[in-house]
Amino acid sequence: MYFFMISIYFLSFLTFISLVIAGAQGLFGFDLIGTNHAAFGFVAAILYLFTEVLVMFFFVGTGVSIKEYVQENSADIQFHRRSIEIKRKLYPPTLLNVLLIMTTFIIGGGVDTGVIPAWIHGLIFYIALIHFFKMITVQHRCFRENTEIVLEMTGTASSLGEQL
Repeated sequence: MYFFMISIYFLSFLTFISLVIAGAQGLFGFDLIGTNHAAFGFVAAILYLFTEVLVMFFFVGTGVSIKEYVQENSADIQFHRRSIEIKRKLYPPTLLNVLLIMTTFIIGGGVDTGVIPAWIHGLIFYIALIHFFKMITVQHRCFRENTEIVLEMTGTASSLGEQL
């Protein structure tokens, strides 16, 4: 569980850096290691999608594990209900941000062909980037809550508190 969480935090950081670089390339028109704005934007979008899919599957996987643990060990059903509530908090902002980032990427093709003005592409990018911070905050809170559920459910939280 912790390996995936740490991986997601690392990938989220890389995603942020790549989105900022792609945005700067679009604004200032420079190439990075021989890669133009469109190509780097594509790489940033793929990295972003991979990271967000990993986030969603992490919560699906831990939710299934919590449900199975509750069923097998006759634990309190509230653990499973809390894991469902976490997904209700997590998925809307995550999916909205995926929509914004992918819209930005797709509209970039319209800008390259001259069909869509560049300012629309830039405006959606800024909105998506600002919303990215909100989404990351929500994801962090959900990771914390999910970890608390697992620790409480397995009794690790109480023994950890006694050690401190």
